[in-house]
Amino acid sequence: MVSLCVLLLLVVKGTHAITITVKEEDLGDQEALKQFVEAKVDALGGSLPLLHNLTSSCSCDKLLLSSLGPAAIFQPKVMGIYTRSYTSYNQHHSYRQNYGADYRLYQLSSGWLVGDKRGANTGYVHNPDTSQTCPYLIQSGWLYYNSVYGVWYPDTTLVLRCIQ
Repeated sequence: MVSLCVLLLLVVKGTHAITITVKEEDLGDQEALKQFVEAKVDALGGSLPLLHNLTSSCSCDKLLLSSLGPAAIFQPKVMGIYTRSYTSYNQHHSYRQNYGADYRLYQLSSGWLVGDKRGANTGYVHNPDTSQTCPYLIQSGWLYYNSVYGVWYPDTTLVLRCIQ
């Protein structure tokens, strides 16, 4: 009798989750198992990314700024939910933190910045991308300020996402 072992894989590729069943004796050959799993995952494919019209206004009212890396250690107070302000700044939407020290997210000529006061050129989180009119459309390149060394550092886990 051949016993089966169920290997459950949750694959984050779009919104798909798959279950792959393999025979117990196949678990010993790690390379063959790896190739088998990769073939199953590659078969899922991926949906096309949404296209955004850069000339339209930003439709998102609430943003979540979060990090799993050093930005969360050096700038924990700026992490959280930001709500779109009723007034714009520099002809772009600006956002205000819902709690805590009342941080602001706004665009300057040098990019998007989270700071204490809207319009100030000092802050805690920055992205130099000026091509996006909506900050949550920026995929990467976020920096945090390390006050110990007085330097801006990248954090690849630092993200700004639309939540509403």
